[in-house]
Amino acid sequence: MAFVHLHPRATELFALTSGHVLTEMVPEGNVLDADKKQRVIQTDLHPGMMTIFPAGSFHTQVNLDCEPANFAAALTAEDFGISMVADQTFSLTDDVIARTFGESISGEDFDRVRDAIPGATLIRVEECLKKCHIEKRQY
Repeated sequence: MAFVHLHPRATELFALTSGHVLTEMVPEGNVLDADKKQRVIQTDLHPGMMTIFPAGSFHTQVNLDCEPANFAAALTAEDFGISMVADQTFSLTDDVIARTFGESISGEDFDRVRDAIPGATLIRVEECLKKCHIEKRQY
């Protein structure tokens, strides 16, 4: 699984060559669906399929199966940049985070959330490790 991230300076073309990957993308703020909720685009990719993540769109990719998934990604800029949404959000001051999340996070919860955010771009989900009988390792 790739953490929710964005590329501020480039559009990404993500093409699956083998495996099965589910992608989710938020195109931009205030783009609403028919129910007046933030639009989220899910794409269920199989080999030979691709999707596009426009520059600045929040997106993630998840391998749904126990088989390896291989892909090719092309970006429209040599210096595309990468922004890790959770890590960067929780780098802000406690006051800003509290207001951003409607005062639903406070006190020691700030540091607990900060400490729980992994430092890598990719993660292995516990549920997947168990399902696929893979021994947990640090990456």
